[in-house]
Amino acid sequence: MIYAVGFVFILIGIIYFKLIRPQKQVYDAFRAQGIPGEPFIPFVGQLPDIIRANKIGKGLDYFIELAQKHGYCYLFGFGPLTRILLAEPELLSDVLSRENGINYRKPPDLTNIVKPFIGTHNLLVSEGKEHDRARKMLNPAFHFVNLRSMVSIMSDETAKAIHSLLLVSSSKGQIDLEIELNSLTLSIIASSAFGIDFEVSSYAKEIMCQTFQEVKEIVEYRTLRMINQIKFLAELPFWGKTIADKGAKQVSDFVDQAITDRRKGKTNSLCAGQDILDLLLSATDDQGEPFTDQQIKEEALTFVLAGHETTGNLMTWAVYMLIIHNDALQACRKEVDFVLSDGIAPTFEHMNELQIIEAVLYETLRLYPPAPFFVRQCVKEHTIGNNSDKFQLHVPVDAMIVIHNYVLHRREDYWPNPLKFDYTRWIRDPVTGLKPKMTHPYAFLPFASGPRNCIGQNFALLEAKVMLAMLVQRCNFELIPGQQIVPEMKGVTMKAKNGILVRVQKRD
Repeated sequence: MIYAVGFVFILIGIIYFKLIRPQKQVYDAFRAQGIPGEPFIPFVGQLPDIIRANKIGKGLDYFIELAQKHGYCYLFGFGPLTRILLAEPELLSDVLSRENGINYRKPPDLTNIVKPFIGTHNLLVSEGKEHDRARKMLNPAFHFVNLRSMVSIMSDETAKAIHSLLLVSSSKGQIDLEIELNSLTLSIIASSAFGIDFEVSSYAKEIMCQTFQEVKEIVEYRTLRMINQIKFLAELPFWGKTIADKGAKQVSDFVDQAITDRRKGKTNSLCAGQDILDLLLSATDDQGEPFTDQQIKEEALTFVLAGHETTGNLMTWAVYMLIIHNDALQACRKEVDFVLSDGIAPTFEHMNELQIIEAVLYETLRLYPPAPFFVRQCVKEHTIGNNSDKFQLHVPVDAMIVIHNYVLHRREDYWPNPLKFDYTRWIRDPVTGLKPKMTHPYAFLPFASGPRNCIGQNFALLEAKVMLAMLVQRCNFELIPGQQIVPEMKGVTMKAKNGILVRVQKRD
Protein backbone atom coordinates (compact mmCIF):
# COMPACT_ATOMS: atom_id res chain seq x y z
CA MET A 1 0.00 0.00 0.00
CA ILE A 2 2.81 2.41 0.94
CA TYR A 3 4.60 1.67 -2.35
CA ALA A 4 1.39 2.30 -4.28
CA VAL A 5 0.85 5.65 -2.60
CA GLY A 6 4.48 6.56 -3.20
CA PHE A 7 4.18 5.63 -6.87
CA VAL A 8 1.07 7.82 -7.22
CA PHE A 9 2.87 10.80 -5.66
CA ILE A 10 5.90 10.29 -7.90
CA LEU A 11 3.62 10.08 -10.95
CA ILE A 12 1.80 13.25 -9.94
CA GLY A 13 5.14 14.99 -9.45
CA ILE A 14 6.38 13.95 -12.87
CA ILE A 15 3.17 15.13 -14.51
CA TYR A 16 3.30 18.43 -12.69
CA PHE A 17 6.97 19.24 -13.35
CA LYS A 18 7.08 17.87 -16.91
CA LEU A 19 3.69 18.95 -18.25
CA ILE A 20 1.77 21.41 -16.07
CA ARG A 21 4.45 23.68 -14.58
CA PRO A 22 6.30 24.55 -17.85
CA GLN A 23 3.03 25.47 -19.57
CA LYS A 24 1.89 27.55 -16.57
CA GLN A 25 5.21 29.40 -16.58
CA VAL A 26 4.72 30.38 -20.23
CA TYR A 27 1.14 31.41 -19.48
CA ASP A 28 2.23 33.55 -16.50
CA ALA A 29 5.06 35.15 -18.48
CA PHE A 30 2.60 36.48 -21.03
CA ARG A 31 -0.07 37.42 -18.49
CA ALA A 32 2.54 39.47 -16.60
CA GLN A 33 2.92 41.56 -19.78
CA GLY A 34 -0.80 42.24 -19.88
CA ILE A 35 -1.68 39.70 -22.57
CA PRO A 36 -5.33 38.70 -22.09
CA GLY A 37 -6.74 35.25 -22.64
CA GLU A 38 -8.78 32.36 -21.41
CA PRO A 39 -8.05 30.92 -17.95
CA PHE A 40 -5.26 28.37 -17.48
CA ILE A 41 -6.84 24.95 -16.96
CA PRO A 42 -4.37 22.07 -16.50
CA PHE A 43 -4.58 19.14 -18.95
CA VAL A 44 -7.60 20.27 -20.94
CA GLY A 45 -7.29 24.02 -21.43
CA GLN A 46 -10.03 25.24 -23.77
CA LEU A 47 -10.13 21.94 -25.68
CA PRO A 48 -13.67 21.05 -24.47
CA ASP A 49 -14.90 24.44 -25.75
CA ILE A 50 -13.14 23.91 -29.08
CA ILE A 51 -14.67 20.43 -29.44
CA ARG A 52 -18.15 21.76 -28.64
CA ALA A 53 -17.71 24.53 -31.21
CA ASN A 54 -16.56 21.98 -33.81
CA LYS A 55 -19.66 19.85 -33.25
CA ILE A 56 -21.95 22.73 -34.20
CA GLY A 57 -19.80 23.82 -37.15
CA LYS A 58 -18.19 26.83 -35.43
CA GLY A 59 -14.74 25.46 -34.64
CA LEU A 60 -12.89 28.16 -36.58
CA ASP A 61 -15.31 30.94 -35.63
CA TYR A 62 -14.54 30.12 -31.99
CA PHE A 63 -11.15 31.79 -32.44
CA ILE A 64 -12.75 34.86 -34.01
CA GLU A 65 -15.09 35.11 -31.03
CA LEU A 66 -12.09 34.99 -28.69
CA ALA A 67 -10.46 37.75 -30.76
CA GLN A 68 -13.58 39.87 -30.35
CA LYS A 69 -13.36 39.24 -26.62
CA HIS A 70 -9.59 39.65 -26.07
CA GLY A 71 -8.16 41.35 -29.16
CA TYR A 72 -5.80 39.93 -31.76
CA CYS A 73 -3.16 38.68 -29.34
CA TYR A 74 -4.46 36.32 -26.66
CA LEU A 75 -3.76 33.13 -24.70
CA PHE A 76 -5.64 29.86 -24.85
CA GLY A 77 -4.99 26.23 -23.94
CA PHE A 78 -5.07 23.48 -26.54
CA GLY A 79 -5.38 20.51 -24.24
CA PRO A 80 -2.39 20.69 -21.85
CA LEU A 81 -0.48 23.09 -24.14
CA THR A 82 -0.47 26.86 -23.68
CA ARG A 83 -0.67 28.79 -26.94
CA ILE A 84 -0.64 32.48 -27.80
CA LEU A 85 -2.70 33.36 -30.85
CA LEU A 86 -1.24 36.19 -32.88
CA ALA A 87 -3.09 38.00 -35.65
CA GLU A 88 -1.36 41.40 -35.43
CA PRO A 89 0.44 42.04 -38.75
CA GLU A 90 2.99 44.38 -37.18
CA LEU A 91 4.04 41.74 -34.66
CA LEU A 92 3.89 38.97 -37.25
CA SER A 93 6.38 40.83 -39.38
CA ASP A 94 8.89 40.43 -36.55
CA VAL A 95 8.10 36.76 -35.91
CA LEU A 96 8.32 35.75 -39.57
CA SER A 97 11.12 38.01 -40.79
CA ARG A 98 14.36 36.54 -42.09
CA GLU A 99 16.27 38.42 -39.39
CA ASN A 100 14.32 36.70 -36.62
CA GLY A 101 14.39 33.28 -38.26
CA ILE A 102 17.04 32.10 -35.78
CA ASN A 103 14.64 32.77 -32.90
CA TYR A 104 11.94 30.36 -34.09
CA ARG A 105 11.48 26.83 -35.31
CA LYS A 106 8.56 24.70 -36.31
CA PRO A 107 7.14 22.87 -33.28
CA PRO A 108 8.64 19.45 -32.51
CA ASP A 109 5.20 17.82 -32.38
CA LEU A 110 4.98 18.46 -36.14
CA THR A 111 7.83 16.01 -36.57
CA ASN A 112 5.88 13.35 -34.66
CA ILE A 113 2.86 13.98 -36.88
CA VAL A 114 4.54 13.77 -40.29
CA LYS A 115 7.41 11.40 -39.54
CA PRO A 116 5.42 8.28 -40.61
CA PHE A 117 4.94 9.91 -44.03
CA ILE A 118 8.07 11.80 -44.89
CA GLY A 119 10.76 11.19 -42.29
CA THR A 120 12.70 14.03 -40.70
CA HIS A 121 15.25 15.19 -43.31
CA ASN A 122 13.09 17.44 -45.48
CA LEU A 123 12.09 21.07 -45.85
CA LEU A 124 8.93 20.70 -43.78
CA VAL A 125 10.59 19.75 -40.49
CA SER A 126 14.36 20.15 -40.86
CA GLU A 127 16.05 23.08 -39.11
CA GLY A 128 19.22 25.13 -39.19
CA LYS A 129 21.94 24.41 -41.73
CA GLU A 130 20.16 21.31 -43.04
CA HIS A 131 17.07 23.34 -43.88
CA ASP A 132 19.05 26.26 -45.36
CA ARG A 133 21.05 23.91 -47.61
CA ALA A 134 17.96 22.09 -48.88
CA ARG A 135 16.10 25.36 -49.43
CA LYS A 136 18.90 26.79 -51.58
CA MET A 137 19.08 23.57 -53.57
CA LEU A 138 15.32 23.41 -54.16
CA ASN A 139 14.49 27.06 -54.84
CA PRO A 140 15.44 26.82 -58.55
CA ALA A 141 13.20 23.76 -58.99
CA PHE A 142 10.10 25.80 -58.16
CA HIS A 143 10.95 28.77 -60.35
CA PHE A 144 8.40 29.44 -63.11
CA VAL A 145 11.01 28.61 -65.76
CA ASN A 146 11.11 25.02 -64.52
CA LEU A 147 7.39 24.79 -63.82
CA ARG A 148 6.18 25.94 -67.23
CA SER A 149 6.62 22.53 -68.88
CA MET A 150 4.48 20.93 -66.15
CA VAL A 151 1.36 22.80 -67.32
CA SER A 152 0.80 20.03 -69.86
CA ILE A 153 0.58 17.47 -67.02
CA MET A 154 -1.83 19.73 -65.15
CA SER A 155 -4.12 20.21 -68.16
CA ASP A 156 -4.00 16.53 -69.21
CA GLU A 157 -4.86 15.27 -65.71
CA THR A 158 -7.61 17.88 -65.36
CA ALA A 159 -9.13 16.85 -68.69
CA LYS A 160 -9.20 13.21 -67.53
CA ALA A 161 -10.73 14.23 -64.21
CA ILE A 162 -13.47 16.28 -65.89
CA HIS A 163 -14.39 13.29 -68.04
CA SER A 164 -14.59 11.17 -64.87
CA LEU A 165 -16.60 13.81 -62.97
CA LEU A 166 -19.20 13.92 -65.73
CA LEU A 167 -19.52 10.13 -65.80
CA VAL A 168 -19.78 9.73 -62.01
CA SER A 169 -22.23 12.60 -61.65
CA SER A 170 -24.38 11.19 -64.46
CA SER A 171 -24.50 7.71 -62.93
CA LYS A 172 -24.77 8.68 -59.24
CA GLY A 173 -26.53 12.02 -59.58
CA GLN A 174 -23.88 13.85 -57.55
CA ILE A 175 -20.22 14.04 -56.56
CA ASP A 176 -18.36 15.28 -53.50
CA LEU A 177 -16.19 18.16 -54.73
CA GLU A 178 -13.71 17.68 -51.92
CA ILE A 179 -13.04 14.02 -52.68
CA GLU A 180 -12.84 14.44 -56.43
CA LEU A 181 -10.66 17.55 -56.48
CA ASN A 182 -8.26 16.17 -53.88
CA SER A 183 -7.96 13.07 -56.04
CA LEU A 184 -7.17 15.27 -59.04
CA THR A 185 -4.48 17.27 -57.25
CA LEU A 186 -2.90 14.05 -55.98
CA SER A 187 -2.71 12.66 -59.53
CA ILE A 188 -1.19 15.94 -60.80
CA ILE A 189 1.42 16.11 -58.07
CA ALA A 190 2.30 12.40 -58.26
CA SER A 191 2.66 12.70 -62.04
CA SER A 192 4.79 15.82 -61.68
CA ALA A 193 6.91 14.33 -58.91
CA PHE A 194 7.51 10.79 -60.16
CA GLY A 195 6.41 10.59 -63.79
CA ILE A 196 3.50 8.35 -62.79
CA ASP A 197 0.59 7.78 -65.14
CA PHE A 198 -2.13 6.20 -63.02
CA GLU A 199 -3.96 4.98 -66.12
CA VAL A 200 -0.92 2.89 -67.06
CA SER A 201 0.20 1.68 -63.62
CA SER A 202 -2.54 0.25 -61.42
CA TYR A 203 0.07 -0.52 -58.74
CA ALA A 204 1.18 3.12 -58.64
CA LYS A 205 -2.45 4.20 -58.33
CA GLU A 206 -3.03 1.74 -55.48
CA ILE A 207 0.02 2.96 -53.56
CA MET A 208 -0.31 6.71 -54.12
CA CYS A 209 -4.11 6.99 -54.10
CA GLN A 210 -5.21 4.28 -51.68
CA THR A 211 -2.34 3.37 -49.36
CA PHE A 212 -1.11 6.97 -49.15
CA GLN A 213 -4.63 8.15 -48.30
CA GLU A 214 -5.13 5.43 -45.67
CA VAL A 215 -1.92 6.43 -43.89
CA LYS A 216 -2.89 10.10 -44.05
CA GLU A 217 -6.32 9.42 -42.55
CA ILE A 218 -4.82 7.42 -39.66
CA VAL A 219 -2.31 10.20 -38.99
CA GLU A 220 -5.16 12.76 -38.99
CA TYR A 221 -7.14 10.56 -36.56
CA ARG A 222 -4.14 10.33 -34.22
CA THR A 223 -3.39 14.05 -34.51
CA LEU A 224 -6.92 15.15 -33.64
CA ARG A 225 -6.73 13.01 -30.49
CA MET A 226 -3.38 14.52 -29.42
CA ILE A 227 -1.66 11.11 -29.81
CA ASN A 228 1.00 12.26 -32.26
CA GLN A 229 1.74 15.42 -30.28
CA ILE A 230 2.86 13.46 -27.19
CA LYS A 231 6.00 11.50 -28.03
CA PHE A 232 5.57 8.46 -25.76
CA LEU A 233 1.95 8.02 -26.89
CA ALA A 234 3.01 8.30 -30.53
CA GLU A 235 5.34 5.32 -30.10
CA LEU A 236 2.72 2.98 -28.60
CA PRO A 237 1.38 0.30 -31.01
CA PHE A 238 -2.24 1.43 -30.73
CA TRP A 239 -4.72 3.70 -32.50
CA GLY A 240 -3.82 2.50 -35.98
CA LYS A 241 -0.04 2.88 -35.62
CA THR A 242 0.71 -0.61 -36.99
CA ILE A 243 -1.44 -0.03 -40.08
CA ALA A 244 0.09 3.42 -40.61
CA ASP A 245 3.63 2.06 -40.30
CA LYS A 246 2.92 -0.74 -42.78
CA GLY A 247 1.35 1.63 -45.30
CA ALA A 248 4.14 4.18 -44.89
CA LYS A 249 6.71 1.47 -45.64
CA GLN A 250 4.85 0.49 -48.81
CA VAL A 251 4.86 4.12 -49.96
CA SER A 252 8.54 4.46 -49.03
CA ASP A 253 9.50 1.32 -50.96
CA PHE A 254 7.53 2.53 -53.97
CA VAL A 255 9.35 5.88 -54.03
CA ASP A 256 12.73 4.16 -53.54
CA GLN A 257 11.99 2.11 -56.65
CA ALA A 258 10.88 5.19 -58.58
CA ILE A 259 14.21 6.89 -57.79
CA THR A 260 16.20 3.79 -58.77
CA ASP A 261 14.28 3.42 -62.03
CA ARG A 262 14.82 7.08 -62.95
CA ARG A 263 18.54 6.86 -62.22
CA LYS A 264 18.78 3.81 -64.52
CA GLY A 265 16.81 5.54 -67.27
CA LYS A 266 13.84 3.15 -67.03
CA THR A 267 11.35 6.02 -66.58
CA ASN A 268 11.06 9.56 -67.95
CA SER A 269 9.30 12.78 -67.13
CA LEU A 270 5.73 12.99 -68.44
CA CYS A 271 6.22 16.59 -69.56
CA ALA A 272 8.44 18.23 -72.16
CA GLY A 273 10.98 19.37 -69.57
CA GLN A 274 12.25 18.07 -66.25
CA ASP A 275 9.79 16.93 -63.59
CA ILE A 276 10.27 17.27 -59.84
CA LEU A 277 12.20 14.00 -59.59
CA ASP A 278 14.61 15.11 -62.33
CA LEU A 279 15.14 18.42 -60.56
CA LEU A 280 15.77 16.70 -57.23
CA LEU A 281 18.26 14.32 -58.79
CA SER A 282 20.18 17.14 -60.48
CA ALA A 283 20.16 19.62 -57.54
CA THR A 284 23.53 20.38 -55.90
CA ASP A 285 24.67 22.59 -53.03
CA ASP A 286 27.41 25.26 -52.97
CA GLN A 287 30.07 22.53 -52.82
CA GLY A 288 28.56 20.63 -55.74
CA GLU A 289 27.18 17.88 -53.47
CA PRO A 290 23.79 16.36 -54.46
CA PHE A 291 20.97 15.09 -52.26
CA THR A 292 21.21 11.50 -51.05
CA ASP A 293 18.52 9.11 -52.26
CA GLN A 294 16.95 9.25 -48.79
CA GLN A 295 16.75 13.04 -48.97
CA ILE A 296 15.33 12.89 -52.50
CA LYS A 297 12.65 10.49 -51.30
CA GLU A 298 11.71 12.62 -48.32
CA GLU A 299 11.62 15.87 -50.29
CA ALA A 300 9.47 14.29 -53.01
CA LEU A 301 7.05 12.84 -50.45
CA THR A 302 6.94 16.21 -48.67
CA PHE A 303 5.94 17.83 -51.94
CA VAL A 304 3.14 15.29 -52.43
CA LEU A 305 1.92 15.40 -48.81
CA ALA A 306 2.03 19.16 -48.36
CA GLY A 307 0.84 20.04 -51.84
CA HIS A 308 -2.02 17.84 -52.91
CA GLU A 309 -4.54 18.34 -50.10
CA THR A 310 -3.94 22.07 -49.65
CA THR A 311 -4.45 22.74 -53.36
CA GLY A 312 -7.38 20.31 -53.50
CA ASN A 313 -9.08 22.16 -50.65
CA LEU A 314 -8.40 25.53 -52.28
CA MET A 315 -10.06 24.25 -55.46
CA THR A 316 -13.03 22.89 -53.53
CA TRP A 317 -13.76 26.25 -51.93
CA ALA A 318 -13.05 28.16 -55.17
CA VAL A 319 -15.59 26.13 -57.14
CA TYR A 320 -18.09 26.46 -54.29
CA MET A 321 -17.59 30.25 -54.27
CA LEU A 322 -18.32 30.39 -58.00
CA ILE A 323 -21.44 28.25 -57.59
CA ILE A 324 -22.92 30.65 -55.03
CA HIS A 325 -21.61 33.85 -56.64
CA ASN A 326 -22.93 33.85 -60.18
CA ASP A 327 -21.45 37.26 -61.00
CA ALA A 328 -17.95 35.91 -60.34
CA LEU A 329 -18.69 32.75 -62.34
CA GLN A 330 -19.87 34.73 -65.36
CA ALA A 331 -16.83 37.02 -65.17
CA CYS A 332 -14.56 33.94 -65.14
CA ARG A 333 -16.40 32.40 -68.08
CA LYS A 334 -16.18 35.54 -70.13
CA GLU A 335 -12.43 35.70 -69.52
CA VAL A 336 -11.83 31.98 -70.15
CA ASP A 337 -13.90 31.94 -73.34
CA PHE A 338 -11.85 34.84 -74.64
CA VAL A 339 -8.38 33.61 -73.57
CA LEU A 340 -9.03 29.93 -74.34
CA SER A 341 -11.11 30.42 -77.47
CA ASP A 342 -12.55 27.37 -79.25
CA GLY A 343 -12.22 25.30 -76.05
CA ILE A 344 -8.45 24.86 -76.19
CA ALA A 345 -6.52 23.67 -73.13
CA PRO A 346 -4.48 26.29 -71.25
CA THR A 347 -0.73 26.58 -71.73
CA PHE A 348 1.83 28.47 -69.70
CA GLU A 349 1.56 31.39 -72.13
CA HIS A 350 -2.12 31.82 -71.16
CA MET A 351 -1.48 32.16 -67.43
CA ASN A 352 -0.89 35.93 -67.27
CA GLU A 353 -4.13 36.53 -69.18
CA LEU A 354 -6.28 34.63 -66.66
CA GLN A 355 -6.45 37.54 -64.24
CA ILE A 356 -10.03 37.05 -63.01
CA ILE A 357 -9.34 33.35 -62.42
CA GLU A 358 -6.28 34.43 -60.42
CA ALA A 359 -8.31 36.99 -58.45
CA VAL A 360 -10.95 34.38 -57.56
CA LEU A 361 -8.22 32.08 -56.25
CA TYR A 362 -6.63 34.81 -54.11
CA GLU A 363 -9.97 35.80 -52.62
CA THR A 364 -10.68 32.15 -51.86
CA LEU A 365 -7.28 31.90 -50.17
CA ARG A 366 -8.23 34.89 -48.06
CA LEU A 367 -11.56 33.52 -46.85
CA TYR A 368 -10.69 29.81 -46.84
CA PRO A 369 -6.92 29.44 -46.42
CA PRO A 370 -6.20 25.68 -46.80
CA ALA A 371 -3.93 25.82 -43.73
CA PRO A 372 -5.91 28.22 -41.49
CA PHE A 373 -3.11 28.45 -38.95
CA PHE A 374 0.54 27.54 -38.48
CA VAL A 375 2.75 27.44 -35.39
CA ARG A 376 6.20 28.70 -34.48
CA GLN A 377 8.13 27.77 -31.32
CA CYS A 378 10.47 30.32 -29.76
CA VAL A 379 13.98 28.91 -29.22
CA LYS A 380 15.70 32.16 -28.23
CA GLU A 381 13.94 34.77 -26.13
CA HIS A 382 13.57 38.18 -27.70
CA THR A 383 11.15 41.07 -28.11
CA ILE A 384 8.77 41.68 -31.00
CA GLY A 385 6.90 44.85 -31.84
CA ASN A 386 9.92 47.17 -31.63
CA ASN A 387 8.46 49.36 -34.38
CA SER A 388 4.84 48.97 -33.31
CA ASP A 389 2.80 51.85 -31.97
CA LYS A 390 0.52 49.35 -30.20
CA PHE A 391 2.70 47.33 -27.83
CA GLN A 392 5.84 45.27 -27.52
CA LEU A 393 5.92 41.66 -26.49
CA HIS A 394 8.73 39.73 -24.85
CA VAL A 395 8.61 36.13 -26.09
CA PRO A 396 10.06 33.52 -23.71
CA VAL A 397 11.81 30.34 -24.80
CA ASP A 398 9.43 27.46 -25.66
CA ALA A 399 6.47 29.78 -26.22
CA MET A 400 4.25 28.51 -29.03
CA ILE A 401 2.85 31.21 -31.30
CA VAL A 402 -0.21 30.34 -33.37
CA ILE A 403 -0.40 32.51 -36.50
CA HIS A 404 -4.10 32.22 -37.31
CA ASN A 405 -4.84 33.09 -40.94
CA TYR A 406 -8.57 32.50 -40.60
CA VAL A 407 -8.72 35.25 -37.96
CA LEU A 408 -6.14 37.49 -39.63
CA HIS A 409 -7.83 37.42 -43.04
CA ARG A 410 -11.15 38.53 -41.54
CA ARG A 411 -9.98 41.66 -39.75
CA GLU A 412 -12.24 44.59 -40.64
CA ASP A 413 -9.43 47.11 -40.23
CA TYR A 414 -7.39 45.39 -42.96
CA TRP A 415 -10.15 43.98 -45.18
CA PRO A 416 -13.21 46.17 -45.84
CA ASN A 417 -16.39 44.10 -45.65
CA PRO A 418 -14.22 41.08 -44.71
CA LEU A 419 -16.87 38.36 -44.86
CA LYS A 420 -17.88 39.25 -48.42
CA PHE A 421 -16.43 37.25 -51.30
CA ASP A 422 -15.12 40.06 -53.50
CA TYR A 423 -12.66 38.90 -56.13
CA THR A 424 -12.25 42.47 -57.43
CA ARG A 425 -9.97 43.17 -54.44
CA TRP A 426 -7.27 41.34 -56.40
CA ILE A 427 -7.76 42.59 -59.96
CA ARG A 428 -4.46 43.76 -61.40
CA ASP A 429 -3.89 47.31 -62.58
CA PRO A 430 -4.53 47.32 -66.35
CA VAL A 431 -1.51 49.56 -66.97
CA THR A 432 1.15 48.20 -64.60
CA GLY A 433 -0.15 44.62 -64.31
CA LEU A 434 0.39 44.78 -60.53
CA LYS A 435 -2.05 43.52 -57.88
CA PRO A 436 -3.56 46.21 -55.61
CA LYS A 437 -1.34 47.09 -52.67
CA MET A 438 -2.51 45.57 -49.39
CA THR A 439 -3.04 47.61 -46.24
CA HIS A 440 -0.21 45.63 -44.63
CA PRO A 441 2.11 43.04 -46.24
CA TYR A 442 1.57 40.67 -43.30
CA ALA A 443 -2.23 40.82 -43.39
CA PHE A 444 -2.40 37.98 -45.96
CA LEU A 445 -0.40 34.83 -45.20
CA PRO A 446 -1.90 31.79 -46.96
CA PHE A 447 1.61 30.52 -47.75
CA ALA A 448 3.22 31.84 -44.53
CA SER A 449 6.16 34.22 -45.02
CA GLY A 450 9.87 34.59 -44.46
CA PRO A 451 12.52 31.85 -44.66
CA ARG A 452 9.96 29.10 -43.89
CA ASN A 453 7.27 30.15 -46.37
CA CYS A 454 5.75 27.58 -48.73
CA ILE A 455 8.34 26.77 -51.41
CA GLY A 456 5.66 25.20 -53.60
CA GLN A 457 3.34 28.20 -53.82
CA ASN A 458 4.24 28.93 -57.46
CA PHE A 459 3.40 25.33 -58.39
CA ALA A 460 0.16 25.44 -56.38
CA LEU A 461 -1.08 28.68 -57.94
CA LEU A 462 -0.14 27.56 -61.44
CA GLU A 463 -1.91 24.25 -60.93
CA ALA A 464 -5.00 25.92 -59.46
CA LYS A 465 -5.26 28.39 -62.36
CA VAL A 466 -5.12 25.57 -64.90
CA MET A 467 -7.70 23.50 -63.04
CA LEU A 468 -10.16 26.32 -62.36
CA ALA A 469 -9.94 27.66 -65.91
CA MET A 470 -10.74 24.23 -67.37
CA LEU A 471 -13.54 23.49 -64.89
CA VAL A 472 -15.17 26.85 -65.68
CA GLN A 473 -14.62 26.29 -69.40
CA ARG A 474 -16.13 22.79 -69.59
CA CYS A 475 -18.53 22.21 -66.67
CA ASN A 476 -21.74 23.43 -65.13
CA PHE A 477 -22.05 22.88 -61.38
CA GLU A 478 -25.29 22.71 -59.39
CA LEU A 479 -25.28 22.57 -55.60
CA ILE A 480 -27.33 19.73 -54.11
CA PRO A 481 -29.95 21.48 -51.91
CA GLY A 482 -30.33 21.03 -48.18
CA GLN A 483 -26.62 21.03 -47.24
CA GLN A 484 -25.06 22.88 -44.33
CA ILE A 485 -21.64 23.86 -45.64
CA VAL A 486 -19.27 25.10 -42.97
CA PRO A 487 -15.46 25.03 -42.75
CA GLU A 488 -13.82 22.68 -40.28
CA MET A 489 -10.27 21.79 -39.30
CA LYS A 490 -9.38 18.22 -40.26
CA GLY A 491 -5.78 17.40 -39.48
CA VAL A 492 -3.88 20.57 -40.38
CA THR A 493 -6.09 21.70 -43.27
CA MET A 494 -9.52 23.28 -43.59
CA LYS A 495 -12.26 21.30 -45.28
CA ALA A 496 -16.02 21.43 -45.52
CA LYS A 497 -17.48 19.71 -42.45
CA ASN A 498 -19.66 17.30 -44.44
CA GLY A 499 -18.13 17.69 -47.88
CA ILE A 500 -19.75 19.68 -50.71
CA LEU A 501 -22.15 17.70 -52.87
CA VAL A 502 -22.79 18.97 -56.40
CA ARG A 503 -24.22 17.82 -59.70
CA VAL A 504 -21.90 18.28 -62.68
CA GLN A 505 -22.97 18.55 -66.31
CA LYS A 506 -21.11 19.29 -69.48
CA ARG A 507 -21.25 22.95 -70.41
CA ASP A 508 -22.94 23.62 -73.72
